[in-house]
Amino acid sequence: MAESRHPLLVFPRPTQADRATRHPGFAQIRRPSPSAQATRLAPQFQRLQDALNSKRLTLQDSTLGIIPEQVLVLETIGPVDRFINAVGKIPGLEWLADYDMRDIKPEHGFSVDGRPDKSLSGQLFLVMTDLRALEELRGLFDRWQDDPSAAFRRGLAPFKTAFECLRSIRPWDVQDRLQETGAIEDWVFRLKYEPEFIPFEIELWPRSTRYRRRTVERRIRSEIESLGGSVVQQCAIPDIAYHGILGRLPPIQIQRMINRQSEGTSDIRLLALDEIMYVRPVGQCAVRVFEPVHSLPAVEREKPVPPLAASPVAALFDGLPLTRHNRLDGRVLVDDPDGYEETYQTADRFHGTTMASLICHGDLGKQSTSLATPLYVRPIMKPARALDGSNVERIPDDVLPVDLLHRAVRRMYEQEDDEAPAARTVRIVSLSIGDPGRPFLREMSPWARLLDWLSWKYTVLFVVSAGNCMNDIDLDVSTEILLTQQQDDIERRVVSAITDDTLSRSILSPAEAINAITVGAAHEDQSGPAGRSHVDPFSSSDMPSVISRHGPGYRRGLKPEILVPGGKQVVRSKVPMRTNRTFTISSSTHAPGQAVSVPGRTGDLSEIAYTRGTSNAAALTTRSAVQLQELLQDIRIASNGSPPTRYDAVLTKALLVHSASWGRAKSVYESVLKPRHGGYAVKERIGRFLGYGKVDFGRVRSCTEQRVTVLGFGELDDGQADRFALPIPPGLTTTSGRRRLTVTLAWITPVVCTRSQYRVAHLWFKASGRIVGERKFADWRAVERGTVQHEVFVGSGVLPPTDEEEVVEVAVNCRKEAADIPAPIRYGLAVTLEVTEAVGVPVYQEVRKLLGVRARVQGHRA
Repeated sequence: MAESRHPLLVFPRPTQADRATRHPGFAQIRRPSPSAQATRLAPQFQRLQDALNSKRLTLQDSTLGIIPEQVLVLETIGPVDRFINAVGKIPGLEWLADYDMRDIKPEHGFSVDGRPDKSLSGQLFLVMTDLRALEELRGLFDRWQDDPSAAFRRGLAPFKTAFECLRSIRPWDVQDRLQETGAIEDWVFRLKYEPEFIPFEIELWPRSTRYRRRTVERRIRSEIESLGGSVVQQCAIPDIAYHGILGRLPPIQIQRMINRQSEGTSDIRLLALDEIMYVRPVGQCAVRVFEPVHSLPAVEREKPVPPLAASPVAALFDGLPLTRHNRLDGRVLVDDPDGYEETYQTADRFHGTTMASLICHGDLGKQSTSLATPLYVRPIMKPARALDGSNVERIPDDVLPVDLLHRAVRRMYEQEDDEAPAARTVRIVSLSIGDPGRPFLREMSPWARLLDWLSWKYTVLFVVSAGNCMNDIDLDVSTEILLTQQQDDIERRVVSAITDDTLSRSILSPAEAINAITVGAAHEDQSGPAGRSHVDPFSSSDMPSVISRHGPGYRRGLKPEILVPGGKQVVRSKVPMRTNRTFTISSSTHAPGQAVSVPGRTGDLSEIAYTRGTSNAAALTTRSAVQLQELLQDIRIASNGSPPTRYDAVLTKALLVHSASWGRAKSVYESVLKPRHGGYAVKERIGRFLGYGKVDFGRVRSCTEQRVTVLGFGELDDGQADRFALPIPPGLTTTSGRRRLTVTLAWITPVVCTRSQYRVAHLWFKASGRIVGERKFADWRAVERGTVQHEVFVGSGVLPPTDEEEVVEVAVNCRKEAADIPAPIRYGLAVTLEVTEAVGVPVYQEVRKLLGVRARVQGHRA
């Protein structure tokens, strides 16, 4: 590839086009008869009514003025359209949420037509009801049972479909509130250390009015205090359907709840409250504080610099960095309104220092240009002593993480009392922490919902680490045999072990946020080889690190989207026996890894050590995002103000992903997964581990003679589409060389946090033209489930001559999903055409010339 570098180009203004149509193609479902439904479901309705009647008698003397309610769980097979609207037509019914369900066993007369053994999918609807509303719902069911064709009053017709599809109806109970939350496990662990109080978070059902929220708060507080505990904090953010209470209880009460759960009883009044959705551990996001084992004199140290005059573009929410470190002095702006700095000793400022170092300078083992803008830092962690005695930095026990993060972002952009916004110029926020108690399963976490909402509200791009998994790796051969094998065999065995352990390696909250860029760690750094006592599991830098957590994301979207160098993570035999088959993760601050600034052991302000992980990868992505913002400003200066600054966030998002590719990792994962899942599903399975693949940020900052990248942007409403035309040099179709077309579309969407569809705006592109080749890498369905669509098309060969102008047309389409689109959706588009040098066509210069002609013609027509 030619070494010359040319700037990125900008498309002329797009033309309007007709939006492409989409067909969901639901499978035809066989359903039981109305009489069979009535026979099976009538007892379930009766149990619900009996339970509410009993609750009414229990609460009739309550001094809190509580109306007896309960949460109904309606499980349906297949979709039920407009159900939320129908719920609102019945007084006393209040919509709470719905979730997708998959892998449902075909039973009770439900099956896929022609495939009776195929698993089913459906929805889980959650509705708050009182006795009167439940009686009306039962009356509608009885009426449908007597005459399925009976007309319901206006707006209630969707209930007929719901009754046809209803698999079960039941109350939300104690098991639902605790299942898969990790609360019991957390309590058991904490009880070992005999604390005075044990903290926990109660996530409440989102109620529609402030009066109802306050009534619920009073009841929860009363119950907690009756058990000798206290409410530390509460937070309600209706825009993300979040209402949380941070409580504490004495160990004796916690032990009693654990005992009751193990006995299968549900007589614990606090846990039985219908207002409670979940009981969870407090998301502390603790990270360990390491002491550097030695200094690294071979790495050049940087002298302090004068304060940078420019405004910050990026923010870091993390621990407090060592601001006087030689490489950070004058480069970070700490904003600490909560006074966390008072609790920090110099040696404790580990994680924030390493993250700030990577953002400002990159891997210190590689000579890189330091950022020209300062880094805004908001401490959200404090030093603490973990229950096992280790030193950690973590979100304090007396703070709800959602509230802390909300306040931190709001402070940057909004005035507080008489204080001006703290960092209004910030467009990228780096978040290299995750909640180990909240691995992503099916539902969006409050943290993720908050990031998605804040992204839309403030047009800010969050860069989030996927999370690290430090689980041991169990291989199918001993150390002795492993060390005699070829590196390719070692890689396949390690990948096989990781894919076998996939259920415990899912991404950590808030990494599932769909508007954020989630970053996994690639097995790459600038350091030397591992020591003799360690095993380097991978020879290729395309591979995800053995500690990097993986997807899928929400509704099987690609998460993490990209892999970025996070250091070579080596492993070692767990016990010193050559017959051992279990390998543990090395946490040494020796090489290999990425060289970063760290607090010195004796006040040294120039100490450097090696670290690894997805936190590092997210920090490096933030660094590249800042550089891309600077690149967009340069393009704007050269292009008469195009693209406008309001598109910087979405264009940066697109460019962060644009160079991603599976590379050699594809063949390794394919060799492991294809025999297990077959060819049809293997692309989607690989995407769960690789996302869109490893990136090469250097490729997206400039073009070469054989590679041209063109940027597009715009905004669309429901039903609209924009058309971009990339002109193709005439000589390109007459040569047989390899051609590669890469298209990346990114946007930020509003969200509806009580709907399973969640995403309000779905944008997608369709590329057409004679040179568009075969689609490579990620599954064509998975790429449209998030807010970044990235596809690579590869072709070759001579094309038949034509008199028509040769173009690649990229049509960007928009449609609403979970709700009406409140404002036009901004998007960023990057299109790269690349050929090999052997083709002999100066692609960049010819496309640039053709785009200039096209722009003048288009401007003349306008």
